[in-house]
Amino acid sequence: MDNVHDILDRAWTAHSAGQFDAALQDYIWLFDATSERDSDVAPLRLSYVLNAWAKLAEEHLPARQALVALRDRDAALLLAADGGNPNPDPGADIDANANLFNDVRAINDKLGDAQHTYQLFQRLPADLARACANSALPSMMACGDFTLAHTYLPHPDAHLGDYAAEVNAHVATLDLLGDAGMSELLATVYNYMTEVRLILELLEGYGDHPAADRLRQQAAALITSAEARACIEAEFAHPGTTLDAMVELQNAALI
Repeated sequence: MDNVHDILDRAWTAHSAGQFDAALQDYIWLFDATSERDSDVAPLRLSYVLNAWAKLAEEHLPARQALVALRDRDAALLLAADGGNPNPDPGADIDANANLFNDVRAINDKLGDAQHTYQLFQRLPADLARACANSALPSMMACGDFTLAHTYLPHPDAHLGDYAAEVNAHVATLDLLGDAGMSELLATVYNYMTEVRLILELLEGYGDHPAADRLRQQAAALITSAEARACIEAEFAHPGTTLDAMVELQNAALI
């Protein structure tokens, strides 16, 4: 099999040179080649590969059409052909289908089509919908259905508490005196704040403003690391601070 990293470099080079059709063929190949979830190259799929393909789609209509076709193909795999109803097969692999739904959601994010994700989610069988709910929450809220979103996150206090406990356990293992540890801390805070903002948006949209105010105060208080709390407080005060710090640290490592 061709080396994934070499093909990715080749695709970027072709894209930069205006060889859009060649780049598109490589991106299509790469998306399939990185589909094995446990492989070393799997993380490239919904990051570098999809990002590059989506950027090409902004300049090259066939690239957008191919991305939409891929999205539609994967969505169709989640649904039965019989009358458009969800596939009731009790032997379906929930984890595999949840991963497939996440692929569709990620593609729709790049296409700016939250409506498609929302409508697809509503057609999923109940057990699969529960497995996909966290991935679908932003699309539900983008489409204004905060009531549906709240049904899949009925206890935001407990959810945030559980997440904070995971953050505390992870941060406790980091060496914050080194660049690697600090980089991991920033990434952890970034992910935590993404989840916090999701919860706050849900509560505000649902109309539970007191709960939103309470959780906004708790978000930092639940974190035991002084360094992590400082990052969280800075992110609340100046959104984007964490990402800026991550980029600055990465750039410093290249010098």
